[in-house]
Amino acid sequence: MSFLSRRQFLKPSIASILIAAVLSTVSPLLAIAHDTEPFEFLVVGDSLNWGQGLDERDKYYSLTADWLRSEAFGRPREVNLMVKAHSGSTLKFHSDEAAKYKQAERDETFEYSPEVNVGFPSSWKQIETAAAEYKAAGKDGADLIMISGGITDITTERVFDPKGDEKELRSQIKTYCQDDMFDLLEHALATHPKALIAVIGYFPAITDSSNSGKLLNAWLETRGYPRAFKFLVNNPLSRSLFFEKLKKRAIVRSRIWYEESNRNMQIAVDRINEKYGRKRAVFVQSPLTDEHAAEAPNTMLFRMGKNGVVADYKARERIRACRETLPKLKQTTGIAYPERLCEVATVGHPTPDGSRAYAAAIRSVLGPLLVVGEGRR
Repeated sequence: MSFLSRRQFLKPSIASILIAAVLSTVSPLLAIAHDTEPFEFLVVGDSLNWGQGLDERDKYYSLTADWLRSEAFGRPREVNLMVKAHSGSTLKFHSDEAAKYKQAERDETFEYSPEVNVGFPSSWKQIETAAAEYKAAGKDGADLIMISGGITDITTERVFDPKGDEKELRSQIKTYCQDDMFDLLEHALATHPKALIAVIGYFPAITDSSNSGKLLNAWLETRGYPRAFKFLVNNPLSRSLFFEKLKKRAIVRSRIWYEESNRNMQIAVDRINEKYGRKRAVFVQSPLTDEHAAEAPNTMLFRMGKNGVVADYKARERIRACRETLPKLKQTTGIAYPERLCEVATVGHPTPDGSRAYAAAIRSVLGPLLVVGEGRR
């Protein structure tokens, strides 16, 4: 019988330790890469994750689910998709609306058409509701959760307000995109203990590439400005005298939102990974750049169409839903949302091309975490 030297004995031990250390930092998805059970994919958040205005087949969560089914694991895999995201969702249920809901004896789980931009159910509640549904089906939560959110907590009007205070905007971004996002990630992992979370970033909305005339037209439409009198404010002279200054301020605030929301969401992700000592969340930065901004020549965002109808696939359906839902909401709870903003909510959301770009970015981030499989060793 031969005996190993101390150095020979230590070699495999050191190797085992190194392998274990590496695996401890890898997503929990690797642990289930060989499973024969269906892969549970949960989508929560606001209109970005919902895919405002898009057909189901064009939404980036659908494209991601198709990729998971066919390629991600190196073999076909059954994937169950659960979508709780909807337009307008806030990260948490805001206290003022929660109080009115309570007074009206309405529960936050009450659902509306996902194209109607209301803050509830919040992403927090979406995660809870999904966890309860998984448990009822005998499942231990989602395997992958995709989250978007933060801008609706501030509101797009305040984010891009050219007269707004920059210091206040930065403070609000930290509150929602870092502090509340971190709380939400903790909540998601507490209720879905085996999940990996992908936090999806926002894009540059207004840039120097944005056409001033088209941008002003879209803004006037969102304000319900009479179309017969648009020419009085949307003409070359008026734009040069008044609007260009406002546009420059809006571009600055758009840049602050884009950079600071990305930075703070990445911090939230890093904090959660540090807390758990391994990769439990990832941040997916938007693939859209300045040239793809609202009303730019190469935009990948929906434009305002003729007669104030957005050029998306759900416009007529959404207009009907907004006009039916929001008056009833105000009557029953006292919570008021502008109908016109609801009708044109798709403006500035990714088109099918933009959605495909997002899906590619998501694949590039998640792909390396799903490589352990029969066909990818």
